[in-house]
Amino acid sequence: MFRPTRRAAFFDLTHPQCPATEDAALRDALAGHRAEGDLVVLVVDAHRRLPQRLPAGGTLLRLPPSAARDVDKCTVVVETMARLCIDPASCFGYGDLCAGTGLLSVVGNPRVIACGADGGRLAQERGWPVVVPSFAA
Repeated sequence: MFRPTRRAAFFDLTHPQCPATEDAALRDALAGHRAEGDLVVLVVDAHRRLPQRLPAGGTLLRLPPSAARDVDKCTVVVETMARLCIDPASCFGYGDLCAGTGLLSVVGNPRVIACGADGGRLAQERGWPVVVPSFAA
């Protein structure tokens, strides 16, 4: 049974090198979801540390070492939503399209952290909003 009023925001931090503007956009989104009281879930690779520029906090979802493909990330996120009894329609997903679209495709409210013109074009084709840092808006 889903808890329809509970919301979660999944942040895909599996991309190895994020420009400062992407980190700023993620920080802004994190702050907004924390202010709303949403569950914040940080998705990271088993072999990587959290990016230093991002504030810690929230639930850490460390992908298993065997999760090498985008579909593996997608599976882990779906399993997490099911375990937490959260309706995917009430979940947000933030990701860099360079890291794959799996996380963004399984949540009801995908948000793209732009990674160049190709990422922006793909986001537009899918109707997914692109998140920019507040100082760039």
